[in-house]
Amino acid sequence: MKRTLGAVAGAAVVALALSGCGTQAEAGDGESSLKGDAAAATCDAVDVGAITRCENFYDDYWPEIDKQLDALYEQAKEEDGGTLVIWDWYELSPDVIAQFNERFPDIKVETRGLTYNLSSAIISAKATGSRNTDVVSGSITSMAAMYDEGFWEKVDWQSFGVPEEYLTLGAPELMPDSINGSLLQYNTDKIAEVPASLDGLLAPEYTGKVSVAGYNAVVFAGYGMAEGEDAMLDLIDELMSSGTMKLLEDQGAPLSSGDVPVALNQTLFNPNPSLQVAPFEHSGVWAQFSGVNSDAKNKPGAALWTLWNAFDPDWIHLRMTDERFASTQVPFAGLPAATFGEATGLMKTNADALLLGLDSGAETETQDTRDDWQAMINAADKALNG
Repeated sequence: MKRTLGAVAGAAVVALALSGCGTQAEAGDGESSLKGDAAAATCDAVDVGAITRCENFYDDYWPEIDKQLDALYEQAKEEDGGTLVIWDWYELSPDVIAQFNERFPDIKVETRGLTYNLSSAIISAKATGSRNTDVVSGSITSMAAMYDEGFWEKVDWQSFGVPEEYLTLGAPELMPDSINGSLLQYNTDKIAEVPASLDGLLAPEYTGKVSVAGYNAVVFAGYGMAEGEDAMLDLIDELMSSGTMKLLEDQGAPLSSGDVPVALNQTLFNPNPSLQVAPFEHSGVWAQFSGVNSDAKNKPGAALWTLWNAFDPDWIHLRMTDERFASTQVPFAGLPAATFGEATGLMKTNADALLLGLDSGAETETQDTRDDWQAMINAADKALNG
């Protein structure tokens, strides 16, 4: 949830920071020096909602990408003493860094977790000439201001072997590495099932049993994109005025205990076996992206990390099957169906729900609809928080 919880608050921080340091738009202009020489392949395409899945990815694309990693590694070792700096919502765990270093042992990874201060830290580093993060990340809406100010290097990911079909949701320099989305979390000890739509929560049996966090207005944005802003605002007002929905900054404890057994949220991170998640009509399911900071000191290292993290089959297998790596981000839905079939534990719970949501017509952010999504998130935030 590191890339989505702060969509509204993060945008405000970015706007304030940018007003004090002037535009950085020129930073990402022009041709990037990061180009590969991978042979083109043809996608065996299957639509998964708005995302195109390449069923032949690991047969026909990965071998070429794998070759590019070797070349990037040699370059990355020579940049900034082989140091790779990664700032994100949370810092990377030592276990994750160890997996990366198994393949790329001569890269020293330095990481920071900055939560809501992530964007302002990146902007401040640029303005002061300090060592910046090499890798940037976010959803289309959460990193909109950062993108507009030129902090995403215009990498030609297709030249490294990435399918063209993966690069259509966002701008071409945005590498999709995972999916997340809005889901109904519920305690099966207290609630046998949840309704198929947000409107269904208005049924009397859910009065006082639903929560949402004030910072998580994005959970209503898909409904607004489908039904219109007025309908979304009416729904929020009715859920709150009827006593159905409570604003809770900490939804986890009352969800796990069953005191408030339904939570409007995203993927689960609580292993309580009584907890489940389900998509709902007009839920939002979105891609999350990584890329190279235009202010990076180790751009080959950033590209190396981005490709490895998104696609390396051994790493993806660990994310699917090892609880140490089962984060709230599910690997990108463009990967083959068999990749998701091996998921276990919380990763299976989250992946099954998000993929079902995509298959059922979830609303999905794109670069073209970005500003409409952000306006809808802002409207929902105002309705929730005044």
